[in-house]
Amino acid sequence: METMQTKSLRDVKPGEYFKRKPDARAVFVRGAYDRSSKRIGATDFDDINRELFIKPDAIVFVGFTF
Repeated sequence: METMQTKSLRDVKPGEYFKRKPDARAVFVRGAYDRSSKRIGATDFDDINRELFIKPDAIVFVGFTF
């Protein structure tokens, strides 16, 4: 059984899945760094039209099975 781990968003590799909260339903895919806003793009796994731009220092949760 895998355990959920915390990481800084900048340490998550592009294309890797993550959650913003440990009990969240939404799963995001890490995208590219946007230099103009100094944030990292994250696309919702279930709705590809929903994209967030999150600060690289944000703590996210990885290492889960969905």
